Amino acid sequence: MIRTQGEIIRNTAGELAMQANCQTHCKTCGVQKVCGGSRRTLLLTLDEQQQSLYQEGQQIHADIEEDELLRVTLLAYILPCLLLIVAALAASPFGDLATALGAVTGLALGVCLSSLLARRRPPQVYLSTFATENTHDSHR
Repeated sequence: MIRTQGEIIRNTAGELAMQANCQTHCKTCGVQKVCGGSRRTLLLTLDEQQQSLYQEGQQIHADIEEDELLRVTLLAYILPCLLLIVAALAASPFGDLATALGAVTGLALGVCLSSLLARRRPPQVYLSTFATENTHDSHR
């Protein structure tokens, strides 16, 4: 499992959100100035019962399994790239302009398809408070 620590905050729409504390990892990353991320916000959709479990300002752990992270990574990166290459190769007999248009079309189709698939089955994130690290509550 990959774990990060965070704090429950309330966003502008009044929903609970988790703001991850990525500072320890960002100090070791070589691209910290490019991504600009010493803090990331992960929005959580919690139902009425789950919202009663967590309060604003509460410190929590968020865990995601490695295979779930791999699935999301494949959807986000590999699928669009694969469709870009396939569409460009399919359009290549019709000239350079068709190849470029095919590549752009394949990329757009891949991004839309991966977004649709990710929304149908969002990544499973397990939340736990510092006091209850051995028990996981499943939230999306």
